[in-house]
Amino acid sequence: MQRLIVWVLFAMLFGSCSQSGKQEETTAEESQTEQIVKATIQELLAQPADYNGKEVAISGMVTHVCKHGGQKCFVLADDGETQIRIVPAGDIDEFKIDLEGSTVAFKGTFKVLNPVQAEALEADHDSKEHHETEMSHSQAEKADYFIEAVDFKELTQ
Repeated sequence: MQRLIVWVLFAMLFGSCSQSGKQEETTAEESQTEQIVKATIQELLAQPADYNGKEVAISGMVTHVCKHGGQKCFVLADDGETQIRIVPAGDIDEFKIDLEGSTVAFKGTFKVLNPVQAEALEADHDSKEHHETEMSHSQAEKADYFIEAVDFKELTQ
């Protein structure tokens, strides 16, 4: 009888421990989700310092994927004019050309370059032939802000 009581107590103790572990996992997932800021491209660019270094989630139509290795793509804002540069990070090696024209949701870190980094980016850009003519994404390509995407999902094709 004593063994039965010990086993019942052990089972109850084990059950309560596994329940608290599940609650801790849920709480950790919820806090990680809360840290990701959903924003529009216009909101990011209106107050870039407020979002610098923060995890953000945006979506929009991909207007261009760099054909030199897929190391950047450009996403159009709802206003139909403003674009933002997205670069791959984490497990993403490159963006595929077939993303062009698709609506895609991106998750990543919003970055604003300091003046020295921005100047180096502009000098690098000016030293290379990117396009013979100005493209709609040219301003975003030279901008001192971008998103390092760690995840993306194609919403429409």
